[in-house]
Amino acid sequence: MIPANSKIKQTTVEKIAKRYHVSGSTAASWTLEETFPPCLDKGWGKTQLYDEAAVDEWVLEHKPEAWVVAHPKQKEKATALPAGGPKDLLPLRHIGVLEGRFLSREPTPVATLRTYISRGVLARPDRRAGDGGQPEVTEDMWFRETAYNYITRPRRVRRKTGKSDGERREPSEFLQRYFEENPGLLTLEKIAELDGREHDREPTALSTLDNYISQGKLARPDRKPGDGETPDVDERMWMPESVLPYLCRPDSRHGAPKPAQEEAAAVEASEFLQRYFEENPGLLTLEKIAELDGREQGRPKATALSTLKVYISQGKLARPDRKPGDGKTPAVDEPMWTPEAALPFLATPRQARKEAPAAPAEGELREPSAALKRYFEKNPGLLTLEKIAELDGKEQGRSKPTALSTMRAYRSRGLLAPPDRLPNDGKTPEVDEPMWTPESARPYLLRPLGRRGAAATKSDQ
Repeated sequence: MIPANSKIKQTTVEKIAKRYHVSGSTAASWTLEETFPPCLDKGWGKTQLYDEAAVDEWVLEHKPEAWVVAHPKQKEKATALPAGGPKDLLPLRHIGVLEGRFLSREPTPVATLRTYISRGVLARPDRRAGDGGQPEVTEDMWFRETAYNYITRPRRVRRKTGKSDGERREPSEFLQRYFEENPGLLTLEKIAELDGREHDREPTALSTLDNYISQGKLARPDRKPGDGETPDVDERMWMPESVLPYLCRPDSRHGAPKPAQEEAAAVEASEFLQRYFEENPGLLTLEKIAELDGREQGRPKATALSTLKVYISQGKLARPDRKPGDGKTPAVDEPMWTPEAALPFLATPRQARKEAPAAPAEGELREPSAALKRYFEKNPGLLTLEKIAELDGKEQGRSKPTALSTMRAYRSRGLLAPPDRLPNDGKTPEVDEPMWTPESARPYLLRPLGRRGAAATKSDQ
């Protein structure tokens, strides 16, 4: 009960939302936090009343980004931002640290800040290396006032920092951009569309979303037809804050690629791949990845697109970095991958690139026959698969070359090393088919003969 002569200035959830430029559902969720000032009394229509000064202190401590919206001339009072001169110079990494402190989370990565620069969310640097200004700088720098204007900008979508944060994924860059540009209410159809995009598939079925609502996975709508609120709505509608926890729910498919990608990061890319990406640093289509994978695995043809799609679903190949209509520039008309996203897949040994567990060690190799020695002395150059098959047939005491299908099977099992040269690998002289050096072919040709070789040896004797 508030005394009749009390000088406490009162506020309500509706006034809190208006003062700090947040939605009514966000303001209401603040009042449920344990540290929020207690309700003093209930007014007309059971409206809860709070101490306005106590609420302001709470917002300053727990929601500083909302506090500075209500107090734009007192940004320095926000405890997360240290005071300083407006023209103090700050590097990009320090801006990320300050933003992380301000939002009570980890520092914003430099890569993320660079995307904000490209989108105009963060201004371009005030100072650059070699710009002739004083003091001299060796990297891009921002004035403190520029950085603070970015950090304290109004945010239409605010990630909650409750205990469940660790159980959810962070909103994707696409979702963050969408909600910054579209802060209004969402229909169930729009939620279905966003959910499909976020999980790289067709829109989620509306019947599925209705099931999720009944299970509590998707919050119940914030607005309904005839609920008496304004503006009127003619169907169920959701606030962005109510939908984000569902859209950012844990997804085993999103988590699955990480171990494979971390393992692949330790795999060194081939010389061919390194050269290709140095000369072609742009985006890759799925067809180009298929072509590169076929060459890297020593196959004459590109990997089937259906196979690559299976690898994507299994997390072996990352999901595309760009999609049609994603709002980024330049626009793309098909899914595209950055080299960084494709390289772990291309550099990861799969069945076709296994190390040769069955290949004999150096000490186990047979001595080359006189005919093989004579051949390599006269022909020190590269070998085609047909030539290796011919030499292998002779070395095994057979009248015909080894079948090429058998040679390819030996290649996939690691008995024959991967080719040293491939078409269009950038080396000279150019080749139009896979080629091997004598050094790479010799361990295969000199492998232990087994029963067939023993029989051939006896017949020679």
